[in-house]
Amino acid sequence: MSTRMIIYIASIPLALFSSVALIFFFIPIQDTSRATVAFVTTLLTFIHIHLLFLMKDEWRRLLKRQRIAIIVFTLLFSFLALLSMKGEQDFLLAYSFKTRAYVYVGTFFFLSSLVLWIIFSSLKIEVKPADHLASSKWSLFKYAVPSIILWGGYALAIFPAAMTFDSVDQWHQAHTGHFSNWHPLMYTLLIMGLTKIWNSPAIVALSQIIIISLIFGYCMAQFEKAGIRRFWLWIVSILFAINPINGIYSVTIWKDILYSAFILLFSTTIFHLVITNGKWLNSKKNTWIFFLAAFGVVFFRHNGFPVFLVMLIVLLMVFRRQWKPLILSGGSIIAFYLIFTGPVFHYLKVAPSDPNEVLSIPTQQIARVIEQGGKLTEEQAQYLNQILPLPLWKQYYHPYITNRIKFSKEYNRSAIFPDHLSTYMRTWLEICAQNPKIAKEAFLKQTSLVWQMNEPQDGHTYTFVTNVWPHNRDGLKSQVIVKPLTEFITQYLKTSDTDLKPFIWRPANYMFLIVLFTFITALRNDWKAWLVPFALFLNIGSIFIALPAQDFRYLYANTLVFYLSVLFMFIRYKDKEPSKQSS
Repeated sequence: MSTRMIIYIASIPLALFSSVALIFFFIPIQDTSRATVAFVTTLLTFIHIHLLFLMKDEWRRLLKRQRIAIIVFTLLFSFLALLSMKGEQDFLLAYSFKTRAYVYVGTFFFLSSLVLWIIFSSLKIEVKPADHLASSKWSLFKYAVPSIILWGGYALAIFPAAMTFDSVDQWHQAHTGHFSNWHPLMYTLLIMGLTKIWNSPAIVALSQIIIISLIFGYCMAQFEKAGIRRFWLWIVSILFAINPINGIYSVTIWKDILYSAFILLFSTTIFHLVITNGKWLNSKKNTWIFFLAAFGVVFFRHNGFPVFLVMLIVLLMVFRRQWKPLILSGGSIIAFYLIFTGPVFHYLKVAPSDPNEVLSIPTQQIARVIEQGGKLTEEQAQYLNQILPLPLWKQYYHPYITNRIKFSKEYNRSAIFPDHLSTYMRTWLEICAQNPKIAKEAFLKQTSLVWQMNEPQDGHTYTFVTNVWPHNRDGLKSQVIVKPLTEFITQYLKTSDTDLKPFIWRPANYMFLIVLFTFITALRNDWKAWLVPFALFLNIGSIFIALPAQDFRYLYANTLVFYLSVLFMFIRYKDKEPSKQSS
């Protein structure tokens, strides 16, 4: 018997080892049928054997640094994924330490095998961009058609639009001219302009459908130019259109929706810069596209400006030869931003946003220390009691949202703003130093939407609404235009929020996959591949440090850039070096 055959046969007990551990990781093993164990074991056996087959030829072709990168990435990525997937797992507490260790080691082994299998399977497929990129001038529109048609059904089913408290507040601002920077003014002005055409939230929903569809269509058209077969682009376009997240969000009036769409457009322009080594910006038309993408990122959400600023600095360092168009477009954006947030804000009498929003993490950490009976000095307790009576800190604390505290009628803002912010911050740092474990727990719980694939048992992901906020001041009401269509889409969304929620309504799922796919792209090409999703990573980071609640919309951009990263994974933009490949 050959050595290879022995290795293949040895894959069977290894698969069984990790299969049982994987099942036990999620549910009690006694509740699992033999058929489930047999199916998972068969699947993992196939993955192991196929992985060995793939590595047989591919491993020899890799450079030494690439092999090291794969090993390090696989171990680190699998470990972090394990932590992200891990829930409370109360059923494991009844078992011994050895049993729990087996479950975690076995699951880690499975994740490592799966990651390696995805890496080597993907490396077998590649598309090399043509020297002269070209596609039909109608490509942008044809890939937008599935979304426009299907989301038009959402516009009829959820009429005039889906609107939360934030939505109706921004609608009210657009109709009264009493502006607040609580919401980005540019989105408010967009609503104001659109309502001159049709004074209904439906015009905003229809506009979002068209804008998001065209941005996605543009993205797909660029991959058609890069050599991806149209068949696969049509498949991706249909999947994008039928995704319930995209459907309901296209008709929801939130600034986060267009912001996320422009993150996708901006990432697409970076894709062009990377695969052409910056030459894409030599065209005036492309410079305008870059400017438009950056404009949407900067002006449709408050954290967009720092995201763009960091990206501009990075791009200037990497693509130094294209400094003129980058400085021209980037400088124009910065100048416009300063004028807009300065003289324009002053002229329109825009009220400043609530500074309390950026204190979500400190508020949660302080509240948890109080709720858990942590260490407080008498001076700290007296100061916190001025902000909110200590019993109410404990009563209003929720591990995943700050609204109960910061919007309570007893909350004394004057004890923080404007003259005592330094006292608050000093008190917060002291309390965290005194109670590091509790402070860490509070931080991880509040930011779980960002990093945790598994939804906590005591948490909840706020996904979507299908009606208009009933207590609005403008008389807006939901209307049923086509009842069967409304019932169908409502049920479709409900199913996605129950049966499919662990898979599609957790932003961390997309983040981890984007990281994995980008690593594969970088492995196939070079480190510059990481620039493509870098704006998204900056957005995730900005949310991570100031997340106020578990709203999926804050990280909606994850789902959009995910489609780009899937296709980018198969693109080879850097020529092979035959002499080195054999080393």
